[in-house]
Amino acid sequence: MTVNKTKKFIQALEKVGLTHEEALIYYTLIQHGKKGTYIKDLTEHIPIKRTTIYSIINRLHEKGSVRENTEYEGPKGAKMYVAISPDLFISRIINKKKSELGALEKIKSDVIDKLEMIYLESLEFSINEIDDLLKPYLMPLIEKGWKVIEHLVEKSQISHEFEAYDTTLLVPDAKIVKDAGFMVFKYNRDVEDDINTLKYMFDMLSRKGKEEVLDKGIGVVDVKLIESDIEIKGKKFRGHLPKFKFEHSDEYVQLTETVMIPIKDKIFFLWAENHNIILKLASAIFNIEKDK
Repeated sequence: MTVNKTKKFIQALEKVGLTHEEALIYYTLIQHGKKGTYIKDLTEHIPIKRTTIYSIINRLHEKGSVRENTEYEGPKGAKMYVAISPDLFISRIINKKKSELGALEKIKSDVIDKLEMIYLESLEFSINEIDDLLKPYLMPLIEKGWKVIEHLVEKSQISHEFEAYDTTLLVPDAKIVKDAGFMVFKYNRDVEDDINTLKYMFDMLSRKGKEEVLDKGIGVVDVKLIESDIEIKGKKFRGHLPKFKFEHSDEYVQLTETVMIPIKDKIFFLWAENHNIILKLASAIFNIEKDK
């Protein structure tokens, strides 16, 4: 058998959980078939000391890939060892992994989601800690059980021509993405119909949003920003239906929706798990703005 094929087999065995030396010994035993061989013979095939081979054989036995062959004896009663069928060995690993995954999913269902809620709720801001500009928009949501868990305000206009208010809320009825974003950019002029300003903000927020998701360490390895018109109260606004690619998956899944709403001297940028939650956030905005 060629060196390249041998290397490929060894690498495959390492991927299922064997060390390099364990893979070498198991592969060598596979080549000896159902009869197997003894330790002295193994030392002639692989560059590992006899004393080390004994301990590795014991580990392989514990992992279920090697057994002692009691039907045959080597010279002077030496013990014979035989490889478990590779198909049987990998099937046992797969079944074990499935069982472990099932147990983890049950733990997530029973415990982890609840712990996550406790963690997020511990970050809650009181109404007194929320900036006065945001209170009218957020109070109706807070009264319905929403919680403010992030609150950043930048009122300096030295670098930008706007004040920035970045808020993250914990959504009571969200299924997968438990939080939602409520951002406000306040200008000292009317920007509702300012095409250049709106384009700059949309592009900037899209880029930063994508970067933040990739930097969060939640397993997302790529994001496709699918631009879409988001309809709210009979009017269409620019937004995205983002699709996310996670580690160990080739598929992209849509989990959130974003929308930018310019009103007079403010630009609101919202993101949430689905359109219904976006509508609730938007309603909090329009209920205030219609009275101004």
